Amino acid sequence: MDETFIHRKRTATVVGSMVIPKYCDPKTVYTQKDIQTDMLSEYGVNLSYMQAWRAKEKVLQFLRGNPADSYNKLPKYFYILEETYPGSVVKLKKTVDECFLYTFVTLCTSISGWQHCRPVVVVDGTFLKSAYMGIMLTASTMDVAGTILPLAYAVVDSENDASWKWFFEQFKQAYGERPSMCVVSDRNESILNSTSIVYPGMPHYSCMWHIWTNIRSKFKKGHLQLHELYFATARSYTLDEFNERMSKIEEVDPRVKSYLYDIGYHRWLRVHATVNKTWTMTSDIAESLNAVTKDVRELPIFDLLEYMRTLLERWTNEKLLKAKGTFTFLGSKFNKELENNRTLSQKHRVRSVYLVQKK
Repeated sequence: MDETFIHRKRTATVVGSMVIPKYCDPKTVYTQKDIQTDMLSEYGVNLSYMQAWRAKEKVLQFLRGNPADSYNKLPKYFYILEETYPGSVVKLKKTVDECFLYTFVTLCTSISGWQHCRPVVVVDGTFLKSAYMGIMLTASTMDVAGTILPLAYAVVDSENDASWKWFFEQFKQAYGERPSMCVVSDRNESILNSTSIVYPGMPHYSCMWHIWTNIRSKFKKGHLQLHELYFATARSYTLDEFNERMSKIEEVDPRVKSYLYDIGYHRWLRVHATVNKTWTMTSDIAESLNAVTKDVRELPIFDLLEYMRTLLERWTNEKLLKAKGTFTFLGSKFNKELENNRTLSQKHRVRSVYLVQKK
């Protein structure tokens, strides 16, 4: 027996059971190296990298289950979702041989909130890191309090014309079309093609930051001089300001002016915009939503969709509590800005102007 205990080995199942609390929160970063370090310091057990990797896989399989089984839960999950949130739009599309293809979710809270927001939709796609990969598409906007309101989210195979077209078709079914509605996104060709089909005639604007990153990578000459000048041009309010700044861009590098002209001035300039998209000149709110979901994109699809639901519900409850504690006509953010403007205006001096009539 003594000889047997001398040659005893640590199994992945046992080690995994000891580090389960580290993986309960998907946002916690706990690597194989951390498992090796903790097991050596706490228990005096020296693990190889592969043993730590197998232990981590055992834990993830125990907590999250088989990734393939996660897809089998979707029909029941969507049924409960529709019963719990009446008025929500939930879609599941399969292939001819009954395999998963697309899924789309928009909750009733987002649909009701959309009526009180400016009709500016920011869309984007981000990679998933689960066993079967894929892309998560999101649509969001800015609510009247100046915070992000997720409108819809979907899981598709890749960012192509077919997936984006299907996404916008479901979005149109859920939200319809409003006057002066527009879409803001990066320079993805599939988004441009799909919006022109599903929403013919609706303006589509490109994120001015994505355009700048393209300029910086394509045209190395003078990009330090162009940085501030480009963003000032994009935010121009009058044609005179735009023409003056565009002339300066041409002086630095004429190729940049040609590139911006080919994109279309109406797609990135404030002064040439056909509808009032106010401050939404970038896709920052979509990028912020992607940053929130960065650590959970490796979850199986069922857990990912459930995380998005709880995230939206938590944000909605926080906004509701904040609104109940607000006793002004405007939200706290804009009311504070109004008060600051009032304070500054009281410091202004008015000079009398005398008009002398010539005889």
